[in-house]
Amino acid sequence: MSRRVRSGLLLAAVFVLLTVDQMTKLWAYSALTASSSISLPGPVDLTLVFNRSNAFGLMPVFGEVTRWMLVGLNVAVASALAYLVWSREQTRAAFLACAFIIAGGIGNAIDRMWLGAVIDMFDASEVGFNWVFNVADVFIDIGIGLWLLHTFLGNAERDQPKTASTSHQPQA
Repeated sequence: MSRRVRSGLLLAAVFVLLTVDQMTKLWAYSALTASSSISLPGPVDLTLVFNRSNAFGLMPVFGEVTRWMLVGLNVAVASALAYLVWSREQTRAAFLACAFIIAGGIGNAIDRMWLGAVIDMFDASEVGFNWVFNVADVFIDIGIGLWLLHTFLGNAERDQPKTASTSHQPQA
């Protein structure tokens, strides 16, 4: 597959995923009230939270420094993964992993640039998960899972011997 085709497919995949992420956040921003919950059937409720830190609140918040440092980190990782896809052929799992991680990272970077915080809305505290998350976070997790599958199981796909096509062998 040519670089042009890979780039186009990556852009299309990221655009679709990013649209899903941003539409859910726009809905949450307009329909939910900050820090109040809407109970849903099942283990996940809806709670609007503005997260100024990173995943799991691991990074201390230093105002605008944290905001722009995390934007820069998201853009740098997305750029590195886009370059990886552009520069060489990838397995389907690695390609999809990159698309999911890029879309999730850019989705969260857009929130930080727009609001200074990431819009989170899925609250799974009923099952002991104490952090509120969003679609972009789910996309990043899916991407990491696909990358791990590619890393540990994808070698079988790459290492299988290439067999000659039967159309090139002499007729008996």
